[in-house]
Amino acid sequence: MVECQTAFRHLPASQDDLRDAFKSGDRDGDNTLSVREAVSAVQALGGQTLGAEQLERACNDCGVDTGREMDFDEFVRVVRKLEGEGAL
Repeated sequence: MVECQTAFRHLPASQDDLRDAFKSGDRDGDNTLSVREAVSAVQALGGQTLGAEQLERACNDCGVDTGREMDFDEFVRVVRKLEGEGAL
């Protein structure tokens, strides 16, 4: 008998999941995320614990200024980058 092994492949987050995660991370309700809030949002999205440094690196790679808060579109770019790297 031959065993068939399949690798688990994580599917990209849906727009609804991204929106829900963004809202859960937006603790002050200003429709933007600080790096700290974005770390929480990413954890809510996939249950992955991600350090602020790793998130900042992804932000920098995506051209997102970590000196200010990110909007939803920037958050999506960063999440897609992290998904592409296999970090999520």
